[in-house]
Amino acid sequence: MSIVLTAKAADQLIKVMGEQGLDPTRAYLRVTYHPRAHYQQRCSIELKEDDGRNSEADQVLESSGLQVRCDQKSYRYVKGITLDYHDAPGAQGFTITRPPSKWPAEEPFAAPWIHEALRAVIDPEIGLNVADLGLIYETRLDTSTVTVIMTMTTPACPMTEMIVSDVKSSLQQAAREISSVDVEVVWEPPWTPEMVSDQGRDQMGWR
Repeated sequence: MSIVLTAKAADQLIKVMGEQGLDPTRAYLRVTYHPRAHYQQRCSIELKEDDGRNSEADQVLESSGLQVRCDQKSYRYVKGITLDYHDAPGAQGFTITRPPSKWPAEEPFAAPWIHEALRAVIDPEIGLNVADLGLIYETRLDTSTVTVIMTMTTPACPMTEMIVSDVKSSLQQAAREISSVDVEVVWEPPWTPEMVSDQGRDQMGWR
């Protein structure tokens, strides 16, 4: 899975390269993912010129004749995105389309009571609730069913089954009208410490 630049995006980037006086033989597009940024600002792009100081660990791709670089952590999140450019009056600019469920939802909790119920579920290895820990990617409420899409701090987490069971129990106890809770554990994108909420960071003494 790669990063796709549409023809319009590539043409605009080449135009900007010229405007910035970048050497087209050394210019590249840097794509970076920012886990703690606002949802609409998590992915950034920047045209740069290779000065020989790029990390050898960078993921180097090519799309529409342009070189694209990502650090390894960012690539886990941005692989599969499509970068396009729109030139309609009043709506000019680049847009990024991500694959479904690629990034955690902007507001992962479908209702306040779901948020509170999940804050009662503790990851015993870390001692922090799964909501503030950033393990909840999305929740959906459909009549009497709650669906939870979540992850673990590592695929090797020995507490996965227990945490999933606690999530189901906490949600069903919080709302008796809920007849079923479906939990899907996913590994993309992988959890990182940057996903911990500000409140969680305070509890962990990280700030």
